[in-house]
Amino acid sequence: MIRSALGSAAVGAVGAVTSSLAAAGLATGRAFGASAQAIEPHVAHSVHRVDGAFANREPATPVDPSRGDAGAMISQRRRGRPAGPVPVFGLQRIDEPGELAVTWLGHATALIEIDGRRVLTDPVLSRRCSPSQDIGPSRLHGAPCTVAQLPPLDVVLISHDHYDHLDMQTVVEIARGQPQVRFVVPIGVGAHLQYWGVAADRITDADWGQQVTVADLEFDCVPARHFSGRGLVRNLTQYASWGIRGATRSAFFTGDTGFTEGYAEAAARGAYELTLVPIGAYGDLWPDIHVNPEEAVALHRLLAGDSVADSLLVPIHWATFNLALHPWDEPIRRTLAAAERSGVATATPAPGTRIDVVARTGRGIEHANWWHRVGSRR
Repeated sequence: MIRSALGSAAVGAVGAVTSSLAAAGLATGRAFGASAQAIEPHVAHSVHRVDGAFANREPATPVDPSRGDAGAMISQRRRGRPAGPVPVFGLQRIDEPGELAVTWLGHATALIEIDGRRVLTDPVLSRRCSPSQDIGPSRLHGAPCTVAQLPPLDVVLISHDHYDHLDMQTVVEIARGQPQVRFVVPIGVGAHLQYWGVAADRITDADWGQQVTVADLEFDCVPARHFSGRGLVRNLTQYASWGIRGATRSAFFTGDTGFTEGYAEAAARGAYELTLVPIGAYGDLWPDIHVNPEEAVALHRLLAGDSVADSLLVPIHWATFNLALHPWDEPIRRTLAAAERSGVATATPAPGTRIDVVARTGRGIEHANWWHRVGSRR
């Protein structure tokens, strides 16, 4: 039986509402994704569920609810928007994917080139991260490209099913326009993709601790400290971070997570040369689901292990959507200060710019302070 914090009755009620919206042909209804009943066969075998839902391996940090003053929160939200336009660069055309490179497209969407393959992470190119394009958080900058302008992809890699990491419209357009692309997802997320029309044989899923090989790349499914859900019911699908290993190169995509020493286990099979780690949307009221900048640097050090001097941190999950209470540029300022103290090399690309990790070249390295010209609301 499927259970959750809201109970099986709530699961059925939410499913009835979203199903009726989808049946009416409304994109909003379809964007909610697969029903709990459709997800269940994908996750029934997992040992990581508790009473029918996925759970973090570490207990939650106690939170002081008195820190959530509504008036202060509204004022702080205003500071989450930049004072000027965020620079956006068109996607650089590269005929052949490189040995190890990354192009940040905004938020958690990045194009990773590794050992001659292209991997797109958490694809969100729509204007809003929401089930509806009429309401919900909108982009602080335009997308650097459309789906049609993406180069040929080998893999679309998804960390979890939240709207700012999994956008129905983007996924559907990629699946239709690039029939060769494969999707690698945590267990349960494939049910959403199938509901949106992606064939099951194009989807490879994994649970925490499992490895799968797709397009000559090995993907390690690593426990994240977060949650999942596209409606009122949480944690029916798995949420994960991903290690990516090719024949010679390696990268790590964190997705969303709170801090945990468990990431040291992910590097046990070998340190990662490139990490994409979230640095934004943190807050005192939710300390366990998003790392703060200092924790992001510490997480990178865990993943880089003894090779930290040769590794590169590319911060993600900031400057695209206003999802927290901090000033829009605070994450990058704090991250760079922490990285300097810790001896961690960083690259800070503006949306659309490419970093060659092997050669250590690119706009995000050579013009690393682009956000200074944008300014912040105080």
